[in-house]
Amino acid sequence: MKPARIVTPWDAIFLVPATIFALAMAAIALATLPTLPVGSWLLALFAVAGFAAAGIFRIPISRLAGVPLPGLAIAILSASDLMQRPMLMIGLYTMGIYFSYLYLLRRPIISIYASGVASLGAMAYVLIYRAFSDIGLGLLGYLLASGGYILVILLVEFGRQRGRWNSDGTVGISSLSAVKVLRVWLLLTGISALLHTAKQLLVETHFSNPQAVITVLLIMGCSMVLVLLAVKDNLGNVIRRLESLVEASLALPWEEKGQVESLVRGFAQEAANAEATEIRGTPPGYAEIGAPISITADEEQYLVVRRSPAATAFTDGDQRVVDALAHIGSEVSRVKESVEGLRLRANTDSLTGLPNYGSFQDALKSINDNRGYAEAIAVLFIDLDNFKKLNDRNGHAAGDFALKEVAQRLVNTVRPADVVARVGGDEFVVVLTGLNSLHQAKMVADRIVDNCGARLQFGETTLKPSISVGLAYSAHRETDVSRLVEDADRTMLAAKKSRKQGAAGSGGSVSISAHRSSQLNDSVVRAIESDELTVFFQPIVSIVENRIWAFEALVRYTDPEIGPISPASLIEKAKRLGLLNQLTEQVILKSLHAARQFADIDSRVNCITVNVEAKQILSSQLGPFLETLPELFPEVSLCLELNERSLSVVSDELRTQADNLRDLGIMIALDDYGSENSSVGALVRMPMDILKIDRSLIDDLGDIRQLEVLRALQGFGDTLDYALVVEGVESPVTALRLQGVGVRSAQGFYYGVPASFEATAKRLLMHGTLAVLPDAVPVEEPLPARNPA
Repeated sequence: MKPARIVTPWDAIFLVPATIFALAMAAIALATLPTLPVGSWLLALFAVAGFAAAGIFRIPISRLAGVPLPGLAIAILSASDLMQRPMLMIGLYTMGIYFSYLYLLRRPIISIYASGVASLGAMAYVLIYRAFSDIGLGLLGYLLASGGYILVILLVEFGRQRGRWNSDGTVGISSLSAVKVLRVWLLLTGISALLHTAKQLLVETHFSNPQAVITVLLIMGCSMVLVLLAVKDNLGNVIRRLESLVEASLALPWEEKGQVESLVRGFAQEAANAEATEIRGTPPGYAEIGAPISITADEEQYLVVRRSPAATAFTDGDQRVVDALAHIGSEVSRVKESVEGLRLRANTDSLTGLPNYGSFQDALKSINDNRGYAEAIAVLFIDLDNFKKLNDRNGHAAGDFALKEVAQRLVNTVRPADVVARVGGDEFVVVLTGLNSLHQAKMVADRIVDNCGARLQFGETTLKPSISVGLAYSAHRETDVSRLVEDADRTMLAAKKSRKQGAAGSGGSVSISAHRSSQLNDSVVRAIESDELTVFFQPIVSIVENRIWAFEALVRYTDPEIGPISPASLIEKAKRLGLLNQLTEQVILKSLHAARQFADIDSRVNCITVNVEAKQILSSQLGPFLETLPELFPEVSLCLELNERSLSVVSDELRTQADNLRDLGIMIALDDYGSENSSVGALVRMPMDILKIDRSLIDDLGDIRQLEVLRALQGFGDTLDYALVVEGVESPVTALRLQGVGVRSAQGFYYGVPASFEATAKRLLMHGTLAVLPDAVPVEEPLPARNPA
């Protein structure tokens, strides 16, 4: 790839007139100097030096390097006599700015062009100020003059770059920062007005000082201030480069190899404040810097960065940071190449090139976990018959040849989505995916037997391989997929034994396992697909007001044959079978319909809470469904209880979705806080409306430490505006102690065990929202264990 030309014909359309204008203004200034008194030459020299020094400090108004950086040196013109000798001052300014750009850009021709653009801006500054001074605007003229200066240099560069000031290189100005442009405008206006006022005061109070000397003093003083600001800005650039190197060092080792190139380019563009960055086969050219980089083995490449011709030239610091980033990128790529090679060798059989036993196990687990419940798979356990005899009779070379040929025939027989692995000396495993029936799996197994049984020619020796195949078919997702492999292995051994007893021909045989998915799996699937789940409700009460203000919904199911299935088992099975979202949707809809009827009985109870796993609220899962609920059930408040164990990592996506649901009117609760796996991170990072305290934090309220923890958590809730609910309250003593430390809401068997819809509605009709029933008799007998779901 050839490097891009720095000055194109289109650039020349702007470069030539600006250069001519700069030379003309400098010539006017030089021609005017001989007409001035001799001492004025020295003062003019000081003015040029002041403009040059002040021009070093420029302020970025965009993250694109191609957008010009306005300077503040133009403001120094306000300390000069703009009314009497404007062309002289513009000429001196042009010469000073040229030397400033020559230092920054280090390219004479481009520096003349840049000083010409700055000179055009200065002309606009002077003409606007003089025009508005004549009509009596005074210092307000500097506001308009400063705006004119900025507008001129931006318009010229916008035209030269064909309006491509969007971050993606398209036409537009999205990369401009309106705040930064306004800041530069106000700074220019303020410095101009300040210097103008200072000049007038000094002239009026120090009659012994000629006005020209005062002007030079003001110019040099302001220049020194701007030079100090430039030094500060340079220090900021050094810090930016260092931060980019640190971020690259932290980020690159953890990224996938394919992302290393884009990340290195991004860090280089940020660190060197470059307009464009690329990795290419040619070294850096004019107005570019770069360094060799090895992203792809055996290919010579360079990390190259470049800037616009009008941008500041690259420094030695920029070159060093590019060298460092190229080195980091090369080392990361080299290490990842080595690691990938080691991983490949660790997961691959060296003789056949097939996945080994460990890789096969990972693949089978992934296939089982990610298939739909109705998608069938089969495991074929394959053994090469009489392999030891083949080795002994024909040598190990013949045995290795037979293994490699059988491996290749297996790969050629199955479909691309199937998996073939070598799991032992003469044993192979095949995983058939996307099956519709056992018959389909049997047909593939028969083809394998036929193809692998074909004769092999090893030199002058003819080999006739024979295999035994054990087939285990799985119609539904397995909760323990290792049993499928065990059944296939056991069936293969039975087939081999049968062959030894002469029950099959010499070509091989297939034996089918009696494996079937477990009865519990089928029961859970039937309950969910037939919408047979029921929901129980447990009250959440206000200790202070002694009334119910919400119910927690808890899923229940009793199989006609198996009997009650514990909520924990029900949830775990549904999760493993890929049906958790479907279960959760059913529970939420049943709960909201029930809550609507509870609210009809007593409008003060209009909140229902439902347990969900944190990731279920994401847009890729139940997010769209959840977002429709506030509109469907406007009279009911839904609260999603996110299990604290599912919040081990609170991602930005999860936080954003939680905020989105809260904006729609759905409350978020953090459930089981204080359990074994609780973390402070989830407490401080997850947006929420309710914090539910696990019963483990109130198992010994005689311990002052537990009471103080609860007091602190309630204080946090009051400060951060979330409600605190303590779970597991089973006695009036516990309730009183909680109230004593400021806890205002609770839940537990003392207020009521989980009860059916009918029993809960009956309680509301008979006792209203009363938290503790007068006779303290539970609505229904407590369940053996409380397992929220």
